[in-house]
Amino acid sequence: MAETSIPPSYLSSICFAAGTMIETANGPRPVETLRAGDLIVTRDRGLRPLGWIGQRHLSARLLDLSPNLRPIRLKKDALAPGIPASDLTVSPQHRILVSSQIVKRLTGVTDALVAAKHLCGMPGIAVAPAPDGIDYFHLLFDRHELVFSNGCWTESLFTGPQAMISVGPAARREIRALFPDLFTDPDITRETARLSMKGRDARELTRRHLKNAKPLIC
Repeated sequence: MAETSIPPSYLSSICFAAGTMIETANGPRPVETLRAGDLIVTRDRGLRPLGWIGQRHLSARLLDLSPNLRPIRLKKDALAPGIPASDLTVSPQHRILVSSQIVKRLTGVTDALVAAKHLCGMPGIAVAPAPDGIDYFHLLFDRHELVFSNGCWTESLFTGPQAMISVGPAARREIRALFPDLFTDPDITRETARLSMKGRDARELTRRHLKNAKPLIC
């Protein structure tokens, strides 16, 4: 892929940065060491086998050319005391589970997923420097899951059309071979694990939490 040519769909990609600790049946492991078949702790279904893991390196030059791809860092305690347990770095569109009465007032439900980029401005959440570029990793299961990463709940790769485009043709062929129903079964459920807040509501959520000095998980 040329340094000056980024597929627009990649802006919607859901990725963990290298070094993210994912909770597994054998304890936390760096995301880059995971393999298909590893048992991963999920919030809703307990231990689930990882179906596929993908990787993509984005150079520092590419990030300069496409600032919307720059990673977001959630510092330790950014969501609430002890959450995350250590700094977490994800792609801008990677959605984080938040839970509060403000979420409920905006959405009608207590728990919701919010893209990391929309949480910027909260204390400890901001675009992260990546002078050497960044390695991004995708985790895919047979359905959308919440996984425990650096001590907080975040989403796995969602199998909606945009996500399938964003991983690139080679990865898409591999995913098609592993999960043919995702591409051929019109009745397959493609629901997110929790309600996903859209941009305007997500930004309003951040504004209200800042105004009221409330943590994002409370």
